[in-house]
Amino acid sequence: MIKLKQVSTVLGKGLLIFEADFPDGTTKTVQIDLSDLEERLKQVRQLLGRDLTTDDLKDVVKIVISQIRAGIQPFPQKFDYTALIGVDFEQ
Repeated sequence: MIKLKQVSTVLGKGLLIFEADFPDGTTKTVQIDLSDLEERLKQVRQLLGRDLTTDDLKDVVKIVISQIRAGIQPFPQKFDYTALIGVDFEQ
């Protein structure tokens, strides 16, 4: 079971909040960053060469949740951009 429970914005960042069942029998809340999901959808659109459908969106969400269930972090690279404030990128 994967159910969308909420769409929210936290600090200007879109989040989709799902309720999903896991192999151990528990039901957990899973948050997916909207920008990460949109990036995957862009890749799917490029591969398919057509506009996306709601079914395409559902398939991508199912893949992301399946990866989370398997213990794979689907979007492992996160940066703390606030730590870069004032940093000269050319040095």
